Amino acid sequence: MRAEWQDTLRSTPMRLTLRLVALFLMTSLLTFAATWWLANKTLLDAADNTLDVELDELSASGNAAGITAAVEALSARTDPEDMILHFEGATGATGNYREVLPGSGLREFDPRDGGDRLSDRYIVKSRNVPGGVLTVGQSADAFDELREVFGQVLSFTLLPTVLLVLAAGMISARRSARRLAAIEGTLDRLRGGNLSARLPDMPGPADDLSRVGTGIDRLAEAQQASTEALRQVSADIAHDLKTPIQRLSVQLAEVRDELPDGASTIGLDRAEAEVAGIVSTFQSLLSIAQIEGGSPRARFATVDLSALAATMAEVYEPAAEESGHNLRIDIGSKANVMGDRALLGQIIANLIENALRHTPPGSDVALSVDGSRLTVGDNGPGIPAEEREMVLRRLYRLDRSRSTPGSGLGLSLVDAVVKLHGGTLELQDNAPGLRIVVRLPAA
Repeated sequence: MRAEWQDTLRSTPMRLTLRLVALFLMTSLLTFAATWWLANKTLLDAADNTLDVELDELSASGNAAGITAAVEALSARTDPEDMILHFEGATGATGNYREVLPGSGLREFDPRDGGDRLSDRYIVKSRNVPGGVLTVGQSADAFDELREVFGQVLSFTLLPTVLLVLAAGMISARRSARRLAAIEGTLDRLRGGNLSARLPDMPGPADDLSRVGTGIDRLAEAQQASTEALRQVSADIAHDLKTPIQRLSVQLAEVRDELPDGASTIGLDRAEAEVAGIVSTFQSLLSIAQIEGGSPRARFATVDLSALAATMAEVYEPAAEESGHNLRIDIGSKANVMGDRALLGQIIANLIENALRHTPPGSDVALSVDGSRLTVGDNGPGIPAEEREMVLRRLYRLDRSRSTPGSGLGLSLVDAVVKLHGGTLELQDNAPGLRIVVRLPAA
């Protein structure tokens, strides 16, 4: 689950969503900041004009006594919470706020800074008038209300919008991630040899991923058609040539029967061996074509791989002793896999025969089963790393193996059977020698 979320966050739709959200936030915050600045400036200009009017009215008498009387009269009917008045004259301070008001000109003032019980902030303005300094201030409640309104707008419009956009982006990213997972799964099956694999139906409107999926399906269809045509040609050739080769084998047998007693049969023996090799080659080609066609899947059942390996080891023990090889067995407990028993036995037989054929006498051949993993290793000459993939091709043989019996189809047949069962085949260095590991899905 954690990996799925990480993939979602790294997906292209989510990255685009985050970029759009960042752009939206930046634009919105800049817009809010500009609007806040303009609104705040408008209020400040209005407060400045109002204070100028008050200062003009209070200083209209033009003398200290008149200003003092005007300030005291206005202070008597004005709530200090709304307006503060302060006149610092020659005889001292008068007004409804008599503490020192620091600063000059238009400014913000908090009475709490002077230790007063008042808690409101004020916008105050001072002016030099006849006989002293006159200061008038009005409550800054309007600025606080403006700040509160902007905070509410930010909380109830901008943040929900960002969350909704992120949620929509997450949903889109999850949807794209599921579709990409379907595409990756289809590509994995195609890479594994299942050319009939196609993308599942993708709900929703067509988009770029839909077009990519359609292109993959078309490519898979073309590849499947080409591969099936090639398989059909191989199968037809093998089938058409099998009959005349079998007739040739029969004719060679008749020639052998007609030979007079004591006649040399060396040439005839060689001819019969060559014909037998050709028949075996075509039979292997036909088997591979049938396996790749998928028809044996209908016979799949639960098979105990350990018991099957033990049986095949018993069959090949005499051949190993005769050729001077040491066949060692390491088979664990019961290990069930789903498959065709005959084909799974063919895997084990081909791998053992391959090891006996391509290693010198005295070599060790080890057969082991660990769960659903089958391993056959030897300490012979091995296969160079750069040729391990090529030996799985049909009829491919190493240069040093061209003088030994075989058709170059043994490992190709093993590879086809393993893929039919949904398993994997891996050729490894046994240091020295070759180790072939077959992993099959457990039943």
